[in-house]
Amino acid sequence: MPSTVKDLTTYVPMNNTTEFCLDTNVLYWYTYPRYMIFSKRGTQEHAQSYYDFVDRLVENGNPLLTTRYNITELINIVEKHEYDIFCAMHPEAQYTRKDFRRISEERKKLKRILKTTLSNVNSICETADFNFTEKILNNCVNTLDEHRCDVFDFAILSYYKENKHLNIITDDNDFASVDGIKLYTANTTSLSS
Repeated sequence: MPSTVKDLTTYVPMNNTTEFCLDTNVLYWYTYPRYMIFSKRGTQEHAQSYYDFVDRLVENGNPLLTTRYNITELINIVEKHEYDIFCAMHPEAQYTRKDFRRISEERKKLKRILKTTLSNVNSICETADFNFTEKILNNCVNTLDEHRCDVFDFAILSYYKENKHLNIITDDNDFASVDGIKLYTANTTSLSS
């Protein structure tokens, strides 16, 4: 279990020098302007709690950090969501994601949306860039029965822990299986564990 799990819907950050690390799902909800299109109502309300928490941190001037790996994942998720929006708007067409990538106008639109999203990320966060080494891969596999993280989350959390970036904002319950971090979440499963 992490050192602490805090409910971000009730937690009030008091120290504006405290650094927080943003996981991909939080970046998605805070920086991608179209995440609410076709989102279920419960998802929108849940995401709003993360948006509000990060917004308070930005307003207070707290340092925020993410990684290149989170941003890579964010780009993939945004592209998939844009594809889903396209498919919903064109139900008669049977496009794959590869087909969608061949549509010039949609590609240009996606580029604009991604540039906006990345600009939003860069305006609030520092971005850590670290090597994804064989040692990290081996550590992930060798400790697989001690955590529930996928390899990317394991690599990110390993970097954060090694560099003392311990305040993590995420909705991912798998993070609750990692020792030595402070988890800020609205995930009820994480909060009850």
